[in-house]
Amino acid sequence: MGNPRYSNGYRRRRERERWRHMRADCYICHRPIDYELKAPHPYSFVVDETIALARGGTLTHDNSGPAHRWCNAIKGTHSLAWARERVAQLIAQGKAPQRTEPTQSGPIRCSDWFGGGE
Repeated sequence: MGNPRYSNGYRRRRERERWRHMRADCYICHRPIDYELKAPHPYSFVVDETIALARGGTLTHDNSGPAHRWCNAIKGTHSLAWARERVAQLIAQGKAPQRTEPTQSGPIRCSDWFGGGE
């Protein structure tokens, strides 16, 4: 038997698009997901299996949820309850990746590189 992650790509893509369309918050940390971020950004969108495939879970909507890539990596094959607690601890300790927000300062001028004025 092959890897269930790849044996039914259609089902995986369908679940990904269903969750993307719903624009739900991360079901691990409960914070908003920026659905425009691309992998490998730690806060990009991934679909997590609540019960990991390695532990007998299935690729169904009832066994999945939207997550940040970082939250999903922390969860691994652990339970959802364990992951929520662990992610909350890491956030409280300041060990979560920094969110990088787009700047509103406008374009960078070459004089900015050398400390020159306008």
